[in-house]
Amino acid sequence: MSTSTGTRSDRPVNRLAQAKSPYLLQHAENPVDWYEWGQEAFDKAKRENKPIFLSVGYSACHWCHVLAHESFEDEVTAKIMNEHYVNIKVDREERPDVDRLYMTFLQATSGGGGWPMSVWLTLDLHPFFAGTYFPPGRFRQILLKLAEVWEDDRERCIQSGKQVIEALKEGSNIAPKHDIEIKPLASEVFKRLQKRFDSKNGGFDGAPKFPSPAQTTNFLARYAAFYLSNPNASVEEKKNARAARDMAVYTMVKIYNGGIRDVVGGGFSRYSVDERWHVPHFEKMLYDEAQLLSSALELYQLLPETSQDKKTLELMAKDIVSYVARDLRSPEGGFYSAEDADSFPTNDSTVKKEGAFYVWTAQQLDELLGADAELFKYHFGVKAEGNCDPLHDVQGELAGQNVLFTAHTPEETAKQFDKPVDDVGKSLARSLQVLREYRDKHRPRPHLDDKILTCWNGLMISGLSRAHEVLNADPELAAEALKLAEASAGFIRKYLYDEQRGELRRSYREGQGPVGQADDYAFFIQGLLDLYEASAKEEYLLWAIRLQEKQDELFYDAAGGGYYASAPDEHILIRMKDAQDGAEPSAVSITLSNLQRLAHFAEDKHAAYNEKAKSILASTGQLLSRAPFALASMVSAAMMADKGYMQFIHTGNAADSPFLRLIRSVFIPNRVLTHLDPTNPPRELAKVNGSLRSLVEGEVDKQSKENVRICEDFTCGLPIDDVGELKRRLPLLL
Repeated sequence: MSTSTGTRSDRPVNRLAQAKSPYLLQHAENPVDWYEWGQEAFDKAKRENKPIFLSVGYSACHWCHVLAHESFEDEVTAKIMNEHYVNIKVDREERPDVDRLYMTFLQATSGGGGWPMSVWLTLDLHPFFAGTYFPPGRFRQILLKLAEVWEDDRERCIQSGKQVIEALKEGSNIAPKHDIEIKPLASEVFKRLQKRFDSKNGGFDGAPKFPSPAQTTNFLARYAAFYLSNPNASVEEKKNARAARDMAVYTMVKIYNGGIRDVVGGGFSRYSVDERWHVPHFEKMLYDEAQLLSSALELYQLLPETSQDKKTLELMAKDIVSYVARDLRSPEGGFYSAEDADSFPTNDSTVKKEGAFYVWTAQQLDELLGADAELFKYHFGVKAEGNCDPLHDVQGELAGQNVLFTAHTPEETAKQFDKPVDDVGKSLARSLQVLREYRDKHRPRPHLDDKILTCWNGLMISGLSRAHEVLNADPELAAEALKLAEASAGFIRKYLYDEQRGELRRSYREGQGPVGQADDYAFFIQGLLDLYEASAKEEYLLWAIRLQEKQDELFYDAAGGGYYASAPDEHILIRMKDAQDGAEPSAVSITLSNLQRLAHFAEDKHAAYNEKAKSILASTGQLLSRAPFALASMVSAAMMADKGYMQFIHTGNAADSPFLRLIRSVFIPNRVLTHLDPTNPPRELAKVNGSLRSLVEGEVDKQSKENVRICEDFTCGLPIDDVGELKRRLPLLL
C-alpha cells in the first residue's frame, strides 16, 4: 500500500503482504511482482534469465513514497518491470549490508546517493546501473533501455558488473597505516568545521541542513573538553576549544528554535530544506532524537551556570525525552523507528501531504486560540499568507501554511504585547495545549514505522542514561529517563537476544527480523555501558562484556585488523569496513570507543581490548590521514585514548549521592565510572577488574564512609571521602 493514498482493499496484494517491514508492507498492493531479498528471487532471476531491479528505501522516506505513487502503483510501469525484471524491495533499515554495498556503487558512479535507491543487477548480484528517484517518464525509459541492453548485449552488463565488484573489493583492501598522530587530525577536523560554520543560522554549509551530530556537535563537544580541561593547553588551543563549544551550542540552539522542532508535540525532524532550520523534511527518526539528546546534554555540561543557552539545551533534552516516551515507545518498552513525513490533512482526506500533521493556517490559529492568537502568531512567526518560501516547497503542499518556529524570545513577545514574561509563558503554554488536543483529535497521525531496531535503541539508551545523570535537578524526569532506558534494554534482552548463543537480532516487528549487524552490537554495547554508569547495575556491564566477545567473534578481521560492518552472508559480495560517519556514527568508531572503555571496566583484559582498538586505527589509518573529517567519531574516540581515561570507583549505595552528582556535573568524555556497593559487591565484575577485585576481596566495610577513588593508567589513588576534595580533583573547564 502506498502511503500517498488510503488503503484500497479492492486491489490484490503481492507477496510483500507477508513481510514484517513497514516499508515493504507499504508496497504490498503495488501491481509490481515484488520479492524480498533472498534465495527465491535470485533463483527466479537465474531460471528466467532476467536481470534484477533492486529498490531500496525506508518507510519514512518522502521521495520513496513519491516514486511508489508515480511508478510502482502505475499499471503500465509495473507491466514493464514484471515482464523484463525480477523486482526486489529492501528496507535499508533492516538490511544495511545490502544498502551499504550498492550505495557505495551508486556514489562511486554518480558522485551522489540517497533514497530511494534504484539498482540494476546481473544474475550474480553485480550492479551495472544505479540511480535514486526517477520521474515516471524517465523511469520507464530507463527500464526499457536497460532491458534492451540486457537482451542485445548481455555480456557487456555482466562484464561491467564484474569489473565494478572487483574495483570495490580492491578499494576495500587498504594497507594498514600505523602510528597515527591524533592531535593534528583533530585540529584539521575542527578547522574544517570552523570554515564551514554558518555564523548566522548555525549548522555547517548551506541548505539542506542536517543536524548530523556524529559529524559535527559530538566531535566539537569532545574537542572542546579535550583542551578546556587541559591546564597545559596553549592560549590558541583554549581559544579554539571555546570556539568549538560555541559553534556547537549555537547550532543546537538554532535547531531548537527552528521549525525542524515540532513546537506543538515535541521531537525533531530529520533535516531542514532551507538554510535556517525553518522548513523541515518532516519525518522523525529515532536515531536523530537519540543523538540530539546526547549532544544537548554534553553541551549543557560544557556551559557555565550563567549561560542563557544552558536552559535552552535543557529544554531541548526534556522535549526529546517527552516525545519519545509518548509517541515512539512500544507497550513492551522498545522504541519504534520513525514517524513519516506525509499524512492525511483531515480524517476525511484521501490523499496524504507532506507536513499536513504539523502545519497551520493563520485562520485556523485565530479560530482555535481566540484572544491568545495574536500573541501566539507573533511569537511563532505566523503570517496570514503562510511563512513557507515557495522555493522550499517543491510540490506546493505548504502553500498558505505556517511551520511554527521561535521567531521571538519571550522577552521580545512580552515587550510587543506589553505583558509580563510570565504571562506570555502561560499564554503560549495554554495555546500549545489547545493545538495539541486539536491535532490529536482531528488530524490522523503520520504513519508509524513500528519496527524496533537494536542499534537505534542502543543510541536512545545512551541518551536516556545521560539524561538521568545530567538532569538530576529534576528528580522525576531523571527517574523516568532511567526507567525508559532500562525498559528498552529489557525489550532487547527479551525479544532480540539469544541468551544461549549470545547473539543479537537486528529488528523486531511481529517476530524477529534479520541477524544483527555491526552497528547493532556497537551501539547497543555503548548503550549498556552508559546504562551501567547511570544505574550502577552490574548486569548491564557484564552483558556488554559478553556482547563485545560476540562482536569480536562475528565481525573482527583477525587477518587485516579492524571490524567488518556487515554480518557474514553469502549473498553480500563484499564485507565492507565502513568507517565514515553518516546520519549515524560509524559502527567501527563506536566500537573503538567501547573497546577503550572496556579496557578499564574489565581491566584484566585491557591488553586484548587495546590490541583490537589499535588495529581499528591502523586499518583505517590511510583514510584517517587523508580525510579525518569523514571520520569525526573515530577521531573523537582516539582523542580520548590519547588523553588517557579517568576511572572513578565510587564506593557507596546512596540513591542521591553528592559524589555522583558532582562527577556527573562535568562533561568528562574520557570518564569510566565503576560502582562498588559495599552491601552488594560486584563480585562477577571483580573477576575481570583487578582494582575492583582487591577492594571486594578486602571485604570493604559495609559501614565505611562513602568515597571515590580516581584511577589513571590502571593506578588508583587513595579514597576521597570529602566532596570538596573531589571537586578539586575533577577536570576544570577553563
